Amino acid sequence: MKHPMRVVLALSLTVSSGLVAISAGAAPSALVKVVQGPAYGFDNITAIASNGAHVWAVSASNNSVTELKSGSGAVISVLNDKKFDFEGPERLSDDWTHVWVANDAGNSITELNANTGNLVAVIKGSTYKLHGTGFVTSNGVDVWISNLRGNELAEISASTGDFIQVVKTKSFGIAQVNNLTSDAKHVWVVDSLTDTVVELEAESGRLTTVMKGKAYRLDGPLAITTDGNHVWIASSRSNSLTEVDAESGAFIRFIHGAQFGLSVVSAITSSGRDVWATNLGTSGPKGTTVSEIAAATGKVVKVLSGGQYHFDLSNSITFIGNRVWVANQGSNSMTELSAS
Repeated sequence: MKHPMRVVLALSLTVSSGLVAISAGAAPSALVKVVQGPAYGFDNITAIASNGAHVWAVSASNNSVTELKSGSGAVISVLNDKKFDFEGPERLSDDWTHVWVANDAGNSITELNANTGNLVAVIKGSTYKLHGTGFVTSNGVDVWISNLRGNELAEISASTGDFIQVVKTKSFGIAQVNNLTSDAKHVWVVDSLTDTVVELEAESGRLTTVMKGKAYRLDGPLAITTDGNHVWIASSRSNSLTEVDAESGAFIRFIHGAQFGLSVVSAITSSGRDVWATNLGTSGPKGTTVSEIAAATGKVVKVLSGGQYHFDLSNSITFIGNRVWVANQGSNSMTELSAS
């Protein structure tokens, strides 16, 4: 879903009802606004997702999920009722039909309607084999959930919520699951301990590719994203990105160097044209930054920094509808950028 570019005449700063609106000229990744304030219910934002119409943010410290309008950034609702059964929510995935929230402390998944925010179901119990629910990813057909205790992946049906299977990750050489992402065909599982990423068939869970060794140059892989054609993996120890083909898992490109501003990348997203990475390890007056890289060439576009962005422990980022949203855990805010 595309949203028209905002027409702006000059740089302006307006504070009203907790929303800091900052408009900029028609440059790539121009700052659109920063949203924060009591009305948003942000408290330790650990994950965000969007389907174009709505943006969802998990606040781990107050067991809630905030639903925003993607166009205006206005609050639709703060979901914190007991019926949602949010217990230590940490991650979520939006497949455009449902939003799946992983509850670590509750060993459960809360399923929401992506259009209304209404509760669909709370998925838990021994049937689902959830033990320390960690990461979750959905392609609209299959939902994959990592268990922090047990080194397992649980697969459930996105349409019915029914349990399908458990996949033992040790059989793939995975010691621990540090991240998950998926597209229509594949699921990628990240293990920073063994410097490994494995690619599975999304439908069956069968192994297709093991990405490990000198060819991939992974060193503490953590953040991962896919645009359907390519997969981008951030290595936290070497401050680098590895690009691979989403279909075959073949190595494409290694991105490294001071000009990219990569420093302990905590999250990454891609539009297919550009890639954005949040950098937690940046020291000095610039603070936390976001690096923008051209997907076709691997060249740096710009490194976004400065107080106007409100970047502060920015640990989650997502692209949708010509917009990039960044969650700022340190300042309990969200930054919206234009991706045009």
